[in-house]
Amino acid sequence: MMGRVIDFAKGHGTGNDFIVVADVDGRRPLTTAEIVALCDRRFGVGGDGVLRVIRTAAHPEGGGQDAEWFMDYYNADGSIAEMCGNGVRVFARYLLDEGLVTDDVFPVATRAGLRTVTVSGEDLTVDMDRPVFGGESKVTLGDRTLVGTHVSMGNPHLVCPVDDLDAIDLSREPVYDETLFPNAVNVEVYTGGPDAITMRVFERGVGETLSCGTGACAAAAVALGGNGTCVVTIPGGQVTVTVTTETLLLTGPAVIIAHGTTTIV
Repeated sequence: MMGRVIDFAKGHGTGNDFIVVADVDGRRPLTTAEIVALCDRRFGVGGDGVLRVIRTAAHPEGGGQDAEWFMDYYNADGSIAEMCGNGVRVFARYLLDEGLVTDDVFPVATRAGLRTVTVSGEDLTVDMDRPVFGGESKVTLGDRTLVGTHVSMGNPHLVCPVDDLDAIDLSREPVYDETLFPNAVNVEVYTGGPDAITMRVFERGVGETLSCGTGACAAAAVALGGNGTCVVTIPGGQVTVTVTTETLLLTGPAVIIAHGTTTIV
């Protein structure tokens, strides 16, 4: 049976892994079924999501953004995500490696607006914009109900401080207020603070992941309670979050580990 042949790259930011597909002129959009097949860890390439590389002018949601490239991001279940902090860094690393950008500072267009990337040696720093705080809300994780803080980083988060990370069950879908989060929510649990925390995360549309960049930003912002710098340790490594009066900066590694071709039947 013939299928669609797709060239791809595979990359990760602190273990949060993505399949990168170049469709620079927007001629071959991916279907939900294709995204799910690509991200399948047994029958596909495997990843937490797909980053489609497309020129901003060719993307229907890119209007008005002054950047050449648009990060068209999808979760592993094929659902659309507005923002991904690790994904931006992997997307930027791909642009740099492929010579699609040559500057040390450059913008990336996203569904949540422009994000400026700065090359910091082996690391990449992304201007993630200011976090937007909502109120408190409850979430049930396994047999425990926690109270968390609603934080938007362009996508929704519920950040919950806990005493013991290992006691939290992230193997099942969280139960949350669907009126407050109609498009689901990323749930972070963390210990420590304010200048260093350890975090785990359940990403909507994926499950527990080794890292979540926007989740690290949201958790650090809650832990700091104001301006400052916080080192966030996640299962996949470490990132640094700096909150200022004007914005929030996320710094961490991003690498492209493989290139290949696959056939989606």
